[in-house]
Amino acid sequence: MRLLLVLLALSLPVTSLAAPVATPQLTGPTFTATRLTDNVFALTLSPGSRATSNALLVVGDRYAVVAGAHMTRETIDALVARTAAITPLPIRYFVLTHHHRGYTHIDFDFPPDAEVIMSWQTWQALAGETRAISFPVLFFRDGLTLRIGGRNLVLTNIGPAHTDGDVIAYLPESKLLFTSDLFYAGGVGYMGDGHMQDWVLALEFLQSLRAERIIPGQGPVSRPEDLVEYTRFFRDFLTEIIAHLERGDSLKQTLKSFRLDRHRSRRGYAEFMPVNIERAWTQLAETVTPKR
Repeated sequence: MRLLLVLLALSLPVTSLAAPVATPQLTGPTFTATRLTDNVFALTLSPGSRATSNALLVVGDRYAVVAGAHMTRETIDALVARTAAITPLPIRYFVLTHHHRGYTHIDFDFPPDAEVIMSWQTWQALAGETRAISFPVLFFRDGLTLRIGGRNLVLTNIGPAHTDGDVIAYLPESKLLFTSDLFYAGGVGYMGDGHMQDWVLALEFLQSLRAERIIPGQGPVSRPEDLVEYTRFFRDFLTEIIAHLERGDSLKQTLKSFRLDRHRSRRGYAEFMPVNIERAWTQLAETVTPKR
């Protein structure tokens, strides 16, 4: 519940790189649709939205695909409503980019007439919860490509990074990339379920795709330089954790004295850093030996 509460507190107004489609005033989870190219939309968090992660909408000739995460019943309803305001076509596939274990009120209320695509790790995480899965599931190991509306929607299983098995969506013809929570534009992000060394490699892979526009997990539609800056923050964060471990600092000492002044202005710094420090310290302590 800590993760959900913090994410709700950090759902802030965002700007975009294209003109947003007008959104009616709604309560609860709401999204602003920004047209990025023909029939491809970024669904970013509206000001005051109770949703906690951005989404991607791709409209084809016969159906639509929505990719995202943190899918509460209310968030799913909001995404369905936002899609219906753009196209009369049904959502055939939801792409669930990841799942945080222990949250059975999230990612379990998809419409029964839609299929949910996910990594095999996310499938295992859901199957291990106490709540039963009541919707059709398609899971894959490495990659899956959907041909929709004359374009390729390439889904890649990044593997362990933000969670045990994160999926990204890439439209190579348009050079559009949806990273979900692997990348937080202008923010720190939640790392409490993360795999730190793998996450760094994942960020380098995202940069290698050379996307021109990027939909992050939170924040506005972004440019490659924003992803580079987040990668720089992530590396600086891990470097500082390693420095504490090499000095022999305990977790308690690290939490008390940790400073990353260059990045303190990033959204969510005060809220997320304690849990992020604990996760990174615990993981890296397995491989970093104190120098003294």
